[in-house]
Amino acid sequence: MIEVRSVNKGFLGEKAVDNISLTVHKGTIFGLLGSNGAGKTTLLKILAGIYSPETGTVKVDGVAVYERREIKERIIFMPDSPYFFPQSSIMQMAGFYRSIYPGWSQQRFEELASIFRLDTKRKLSRFSKGMQRQASFWLGLSCMPDVLIMDEPIDGLDPVMRRQIKNLLFQEVAERQLTVIISSHNLREIEDLCDHVGIMHGGKMLVQKDLDDLKADTHKIQVAFRDERHEMVLSAKLQILHQERRGSVNLFIVKGDRDRITEAFRVYEPYVIDLLPLTLEEIFIYEMGDAGYDLQPILL
Repeated sequence: MIEVRSVNKGFLGEKAVDNISLTVHKGTIFGLLGSNGAGKTTLLKILAGIYSPETGTVKVDGVAVYERREIKERIIFMPDSPYFFPQSSIMQMAGFYRSIYPGWSQQRFEELASIFRLDTKRKLSRFSKGMQRQASFWLGLSCMPDVLIMDEPIDGLDPVMRRQIKNLLFQEVAERQLTVIISSHNLREIEDLCDHVGIMHGGKMLVQKDLDDLKADTHKIQVAFRDERHEMVLSAKLQILHQERRGSVNLFIVKGDRDRITEAFRVYEPYVIDLLPLTLEEIFIYEMGDAGYDLQPILL
């Protein structure tokens, strides 16, 4: 289990991580979402023990992460830009990983060769971005980590390899209880992968919920009122994240209990009322809008 309590971190007077607390349970996949500059990468590096928090604590299985070799040996951090030693090949990097990660499994490394199919003797600098990303996964998973922390890990991968990577992660979580934390702007992939999500903005954690609970707590409602005054009354009663009119039909994005919200609309006997499914991307956009990070119209 990963426990983060009241963590703060700043650079040059700017708070990158502002009093964040979260819990990630063993054997789960946690998706970290947020606006650009929200502090996601800084938080990931704190979780990996690369940065030290200014205040607060970060623990894995009850032990602090920063400068604790016995914990960091169990963690793999994959940055958004893969890094390898200059002029090195996969085989040479495998030798390095083997020397510093006691959990390294040569058997697993050889098993994964059938999935990644990369030339282990070719210099990594000559690989494409997507192939370098595959090499990162190959080496990282061969270390048999307990915690895998990834920043934009699927960037540059083709659809077939994305599916392969997702299947590998599901397998590792199911068979070894691997704990995964993944940050990505590809919300469709996050939606497919994750059990829990957290949404950051301005260094703060706005939302932290089970993905199913998050979807159950936010609703898209399409309604045609008999009287326009009903619309104004409802706006005062409910927690509305977004509202727009499309001809005679109103679209509402509302947070709260589904039954209570539905009843609040049905009281006015509208001509039409439909509850529509929301994607994670839509939830993210409306949560960001509620936090003041809204989509502004652009006139060209």
